Amino acid sequence: MSTTISRPDIKNWIETMPEGDFHYKDIMGLRPILTPELDTALRRIVYDFSHGDNQICESTGKGDGRYRRIDNLPEPEDWQNTDATKDFPIVLPFDLRKYAWIDPETHIIITGSKDSGKTGYIMRAVGMNMNIINTVFLTNMEGGRNQLKRRFDAMNINIPNPPPFKTWFKTDNFHDYMKEPDTFYAIDYIDVPESGEFYMIAPAIARIQAKLQKLGNCVAMIGLQKKMNSDIAYGGEQTLKKASLYIAMNPGKLKIVSAKIHADPKINPKNMQWTFIYSDEGTNFLNITPCYEEE
Repeated sequence: MSTTISRPDIKNWIETMPEGDFHYKDIMGLRPILTPELDTALRRIVYDFSHGDNQICESTGKGDGRYRRIDNLPEPEDWQNTDATKDFPIVLPFDLRKYAWIDPETHIIITGSKDSGKTGYIMRAVGMNMNIINTVFLTNMEGGRNQLKRRFDAMNINIPNPPPFKTWFKTDNFHDYMKEPDTFYAIDYIDVPESGEFYMIAPAIARIQAKLQKLGNCVAMIGLQKKMNSDIAYGGEQTLKKASLYIAMNPGKLKIVSAKIHADPKINPKNMQWTFIYSDEGTNFLNITPCYEEE
């Protein structure tokens, strides 16, 4: 392998790398062969590319030697030719589309305490939309395929074999499996980091949201965990700010915390609540009833 470092090759590597950050030593797989002299030369080249008028990368501020590629400036958005009267044709359990308008390239948050029905709500959304929209289900269900099958089988929804939606088990970096435009992505769920670093949840949501905008005409429903009787997920207010619809679930109760755009301009659905009975199998909601109790 050559012991020289080509500035054009390094520039091309940075400009064509996938999304995300990188350590300068990993450029072109050079880390295993870096001598002190090569390391100094490589670091100087990357420093040059991250400064001046023609930057192609910048320091992430996460630690010494980590950078991110700077995106090229795209064509301006042609927003005037967008059909703003067209929503995303998703169907929601509890008939919540009566109250919330869902634009394409947005996300819905379903946050729930333990045994609240969060997973059941997301799975029912999969079943209700599988014949309407291209649907992808990304799950980290603890019981694996057995539990997944039992819960889908327990629905009063006929799911053919093979199912008209795709399922993958995924525990993190869900945006890696988001490849198709014109798709409903159901994600159950972004887990709380074992380290308790709740601030990592909002960036995970942001990566999903960025992927929706890149793909076009997609919506994601994202499951999050929360404390009992709290309206906001672990991760705090940052999980709330960009959601088109934000739902909080406790055992036997569902609440609309926020709907960014109202389906009926005359009706603000904020704080609307419903009680329900949750089936043992965890995918059916029975006796759904509006609740006007003040919290």
